[in-house]
Amino acid sequence: MNQEITAILARVSQREGVPPALLLAVLAAMGQASGKPDFSRIEHDLTRKAGEFRSLRERLLKPSGTDPELDRLRAEAASSLTEGRFAEADRALAQAELSNLDGTVALDKMSQEKLLAAAAGRADRGATAMLRLNAEAYHDAAQRFAEAALIAGTASSEQARIYAWQQGDALARIGADFRDKTGFTASIAHFRAMLSKLDNFEETVPWAATQQRLARAVNGLARLQGDRALLRQAIELYRTALEDLGQKQAPALWAAIQSRFGETLTTLGEAEDDASMLEEGIAAFRAALAATDRSKIPAEWTRLNFELGRAYVALGLRASGAAALEAAINAFKRVLDDWQQAARPLDWAEVQDRIGAALCGLSSYYREPVVLEEAIAAFDAALLERRREMVPELWAASSGNRAEARLRLAEQLRERRMAEAAAAELMDAIETLRGLGLAAEAKRFEPGLIRAGALVEKLRKT
Repeated sequence: MNQEITAILARVSQREGVPPALLLAVLAAMGQASGKPDFSRIEHDLTRKAGEFRSLRERLLKPSGTDPELDRLRAEAASSLTEGRFAEADRALAQAELSNLDGTVALDKMSQEKLLAAAAGRADRGATAMLRLNAEAYHDAAQRFAEAALIAGTASSEQARIYAWQQGDALARIGADFRDKTGFTASIAHFRAMLSKLDNFEETVPWAATQQRLARAVNGLARLQGDRALLRQAIELYRTALEDLGQKQAPALWAAIQSRFGETLTTLGEAEDDASMLEEGIAAFRAALAATDRSKIPAEWTRLNFELGRAYVALGLRASGAAALEAAINAFKRVLDDWQQAARPLDWAEVQDRIGAALCGLSSYYREPVVLEEAIAAFDAALLERRREMVPELWAASSGNRAEARLRLAEQLRERRMAEAAAAELMDAIETLRGLGLAAEAKRFEPGLIRAGALVEKLRKT
C-alpha cells in the first residue's frame, strides 16, 4: 500500500477513534481511480465516513428494551461494520428486519412500534450503504431511505420526513462525491417536492430544514457547473429561510443555515469582487459563531473560524484593508489551537497558507520587511505538508504564493538574487499547474512572473 495512504489511515483512525479495518473497507469501496491519488480528498472522505460510522454504530448498539433477538442482530451488524464487512452487516440488518416483522407482511397490519422499528432498520441499511464510497452504493442508500420514509409514513409523519431528508441528502452526495450532475438535480427535485407539502408559517422548522437542504443541493450544482446564477439562487434560498426561521425556534438549525449562507456569500463575493457580499458573509459567520458553543461542538466552532478567516482575507484584499486582514489572522490562529500539525497536517497547512496570504495583504499597509518575512515563513510551513510528490496542485499553489511574497520583498529590498529565485519558483509553479490541466490556476501567477522578470532585468543594470 502507498506510504501516504498508510499514514492517512493511521492518522484518521487515531484522530477519529475508528478501527483501521473500517477505513480500509471504505478505501477499498472507492475503487481504483486513474492517475495520481488525491490524498487531500482521501483524508477528507475517510474523516467524513468515520463520523457516519460512529453515528450508525451508536444507533445499532442502542437496546430496544423489548426484543433481545433484534438487539442481537443489530449488535452483530455493528461488529461486522467495525471489521469492515459491509455485506455481512447488511445481511444482519436484513435478518433483524425479518425478526421485527415476525411473519407480518402488510404494513396496515403492523403496530406503530413495529412500523417505526422496521423503518429504522431500513434506514440503517441505507446508512450502511453510504459507508461504501461509490455511486452505486449511494443510489442503493437513497432507495432504502425512500423505503424507510414510506414505512414510517403511517406511524409518524415527522420520522418519515427525517428519512425523506436522508434520501435527498444521499442523492446530493452522489453529485458532490462523484461530480455527477444528475445526483444534484434529483436531490433538488426531491426537496422541492417536499417543500410543496410544507407551510412555512405552520411548519416553519421542518420547512426551513428542507429549504436549507435544497439550497445546499443548488449550491453544489452551482459549484460543479461554475454557475453564478445558481449561486445567487442558493443565497436567496438561505436568506428566505432565515427570514422565516427565528433563532429561538431551532437554534442549531438557525446557526447551520447562517454558516452555509456565509459560505455561499463568500464564494460568490470572491468570484465577483463584491465587498458588500463578503461583508454580509462575515456577518453570517459571526452570527453562527455567536450561537455555537465551543465546549459542545468544538469541531464546528473551529470550522466556522476557518470560514470566517477565509472571508476576512477575501474582504481585506478587496476593500477593508488592514483591519480585515488582521481579523483573518486572529481567526486562523484560533483554528490552529485545534488543527494540530500532527493530527491534521493538510488542514494545518491550508491555514498556514491562508495566514501567509493575509500577511502578504498586510504588507501593503505595513512596509516593514518583517511582515513579508513572516508571510514567507507561513508558506514555508504550509509546504512542509503540501509536498510536491503528495499533493502537487496544493504544492504549486503554496509555492507560487511564497514566490510572490519573495518577489514583493525583493522589490522592497532591491535584491536581485531574491527576485531571480522568485521568478524560478513562479515558473515551476505555473508549469506544474499547466501539467495538471489547471490552466486557470496557472494564469493567476503569470503577472507575478512578468513582474519578476522585469525586476531582475532592472536590477542587473544597476
